[in-house]
Amino acid sequence: MPGKKLYSLLATCIALTATWWVLPVERATAHAWELGVLEDSDNDFLPNCVEWAVMTNSASPDTDGDGTADFIEVVQRGQPREPSTPLALDQEMRIVVTGPGISSGPQTAWIHLFFRFVGVAPPISNFDVWVDLPQYPGLRVPLAILAAGPIVFRDRMTAQDGYWAQVSAPIASISVLQLFLPCSFHAEASIGGRYVHTGVQVVDMQGVVSTLVPYRNHFAIQAITPNPGSPTAVSNRVCLIELEEVGSGPGGTIYQVVDAFCDDCNELECDASCSQSIGWILTVPGGLAALGG
Repeated sequence: MPGKKLYSLLATCIALTATWWVLPVERATAHAWELGVLEDSDNDFLPNCVEWAVMTNSASPDTDGDGTADFIEVVQRGQPREPSTPLALDQEMRIVVTGPGISSGPQTAWIHLFFRFVGVAPPISNFDVWVDLPQYPGLRVPLAILAAGPIVFRDRMTAQDGYWAQVSAPIASISVLQLFLPCSFHAEASIGGRYVHTGVQVVDMQGVVSTLVPYRNHFAIQAITPNPGSPTAVSNRVCLIELEEVGSGPGGTIYQVVDAFCDDCNELECDASCSQSIGWILTVPGGLAALGG
């Protein structure tokens, strides 16, 4: 079965490359709090916490109703919130960092890797996952320093949209993750002969751990965890920022926030601190292309 083979391969790669998690790898059957964190209400292969982080609707497998599944548009960096043309069937990978969602379990950050393969899973090689810290340019920090629990694996074979796989694991408490900010999480691999790279920038937005999510021609500053005090748990009015490249350094491409404004992406309040991000300087290893924008 391709799922078992990929499961074993990813477990081996993760153990051998960058000394990532050496804790046991297991399918999503173990702990009740883990199942709550990784709940997938609409069964679209994106856990609710991931849909929050990438601003799709956890109650619909196709947020924009254009006929292309949210999973495909998220993993292949399409426009899951706006109708768009179909994406090519291709090997692809996407990394996402989330919080625990609205959960009574441990307040732990999670890292997720999603794969889309053409047909069954082709050979994977040169697989690596790491953290980039701008203050230590060129240093790929192994995720072992943030490891907090076992890996959870899921897979799905679809009739027409290829083979899908998900690898998720807790990496650290939210408070510990804040000590490393700003930082970028990256993953790269050769999949069936095609080089694939994916990254996500994680920042501290007025004390809230947030990521930069491509949104239209801007980036959204998106909290990785829903605010339990919000009017609706699925709503999400975020801060949109416009970035201008101002230089480069050993740590990556340097951008300045030249504009910031609230926008109603998924119906939630936007904090007044949004405008305070104007003037921010961000160093993005690999540039915005590495983040999908």
